[in-house]
Amino acid sequence: MRRFAGEYDVVEALKKIFREHKVIVSQKRLKEIVSRVLGDEKVGERRLRIIAINNRIARLKIFTRESKKMFSSDRCPVCNSKISVVKSRDIWGEDSKIEYICRKCGYRSGIRKRIPTKYVFYSRIK
Repeated sequence: MRRFAGEYDVVEALKKIFREHKVIVSQKRLKEIVSRVLGDEKVGERRLRIIAINNRIARLKIFTRESKKMFSSDRCPVCNSKISVVKSRDIWGEDSKIEYICRKCGYRSGIRKRIPTKYVFYSRIK
């Protein structure tokens, strides 16, 4: 019977993997490698990404595409942390939102929402 892997087990598996691999080119590939290391325990791609970011095991490069919808969330779609708003003042003295930035993972979006399509993981393990 398969069970969910604990966070400690996932962190140890990620550390082991990133000692060998300096770059992993997709989230799906990372999950496949972690699943092999964990054996019967399972972990989802989103949870794996969030654990890698929160424990500072991997640095992320995020590829995105622009949506037709306007950005409306106050949470980051990559790591679920709070998003910072960059504002600019025009010549009449009014503030306008220019960009949305996540300080934790580096996600950036303009006024139109940018949807993450691919993640590249770079090892922070020395």
